[in-house]
Amino acid sequence: MSKAREALEERVQNAIWQESIMRWESAVVLALTAMLTTFSAAGVPIVEFVPFWGWLLGGALAEAGLVYSSVRDPEFGRLVVSKMLKNEFKPERLRDKKLQRQINEALDYRSRIEKGIRERSDSVLKDELTQTASQIDDWLENIYDLARRIDRYQQEREILHRDRVRAESRMKQLQADFDRAKNPAIKDQIQATLNSIERQLQTLQTLEATIQRARLQLENSLTHLGTIYSQTMLVDAKDIDRGSARRLRHEIAEEVTELNDLLLSMDEVYTAESAG
Repeated sequence: MSKAREALEERVQNAIWQESIMRWESAVVLALTAMLTTFSAAGVPIVEFVPFWGWLLGGALAEAGLVYSSVRDPEFGRLVVSKMLKNEFKPERLRDKKLQRQINEALDYRSRIEKGIRERSDSVLKDELTQTASQIDDWLENIYDLARRIDRYQQEREILHRDRVRAESRMKQLQADFDRAKNPAIKDQIQATLNSIERQLQTLQTLEATIQRARLQLENSLTHLGTIYSQTMLVDAKDIDRGSARRLRHEIAEEVTELNDLLLSMDEVYTAESAG
């Protein structure tokens, strides 16, 4: 078992165990067990032929059965993973509502894949799907980072638009000043300023184009994630082989790499824009 898979399994299982113990039904069972055990031990007749330790044992068995059924329930596991992912990626931090919906959609795909994994009984198939899920977690991290950068641009869009309009207007003024100027030193200074403004405009245009590319990439990633989800859920034990499993993971690896490259490009553009 790979370290990535071990980490994923441990993270999911810990979350499921914690939620199964802390669900409201468990609280009710524990509260009733404590109350009935206390009353019986104090001599208050609840059911005369049941000793206090009987309530204690019965409550422990009931709690164990509840926890076991929760851990084995694929739908409960899906809900727990969904909650875990939302706590980790926090879609509500994004101000743009469309981006929130897109991230929630991506997290829902991931939690449903977890449900599909837990429903599988074939160990080979389960192992392949778990490794795929581990890669999807890396993919989700990049998708969320991409959404955060788009959201940041959305918040700064008015300022960036103002800078572009101001730069374009100033460039026209300086070009007119350059044409009228007679002093070579002044002409050189105006030209240097024009060059600086031109670089600023080029950076702003590059940033706008990069954000447009990012929006399209985010939409494409969600569509591809939906396709991957369909593939992993429709695959049957008899269809699994090393070749098809590798192809599936290769597709995801390509998506992760492509998003990484785009994120690096966005960081470079933002750095250049800030420096300008």
